[in-house]
Amino acid sequence: MNEMYARDISRKVRSTHRIRGNSGEPLGQPPYGYRKDPLNKKHWIIDPEAAQVVRDIFRMCLEGKGNDTIVRILQENGILNCTAYWHEKVIGRGGKKTQPNPYRWKNSTIRKILTQQEYCGDMINFKTYSKSFKDKTRIDNPEENWVIFKWTIVNKVDK
Repeated sequence: MNEMYARDISRKVRSTHRIRGNSGEPLGQPPYGYRKDPLNKKHWIIDPEAAQVVRDIFRMCLEGKGNDTIVRILQENGILNCTAYWHEKVIGRGGKKTQPNPYRWKNSTIRKILTQQEYCGDMINFKTYSKSFKDKTRIDNPEENWVIFKWTIVNKVDK
C-alpha cells in the first residue's frame, strides 16, 4: 500500500517538474558565479564576486593557459573554491562544509566551468533524470531531451 502511495506521489511530482521545467523555470541550483534573485527565486542573477573569478578563468583560458596552470594561479591568489565560497556566503549547497584547504581547486571544476553552457546566459533543464522513485541515482539525459532557454539568465548585479 505504501509503495502504491509513493509511486502515485512520484508521478505527480514528476508531472509538476515537467511543467515547471518546460515553462522556463530553473529546476536546479545556479552554477558558481550565479545566485538566485532575492526578489524572484525562479530567476538567476550574476553573483558579482564569484562572477569575477569565472571571468578570470575564461580570460586565462583564452590566454592559452591550461587547466593545471589556472588551478595553480587560483590557489596562489588565495581564491576560495566553489564549495568553500558557498559555505562562507551561507548559500545552502552540497559538498563538505569543512575542508582542510578551502583554496584547493580541481582540474575537473575548471573544466566544468569552461564547458558549461549556462555561462553563455542559457538556462538548461532536464540534463539528468532518475529511473524510479526508489532509485536516487541521476542518469545523464541525451542532449536532444534537454530543454534550453537561450539568454534567460538575468544579467543584472545588485548595486
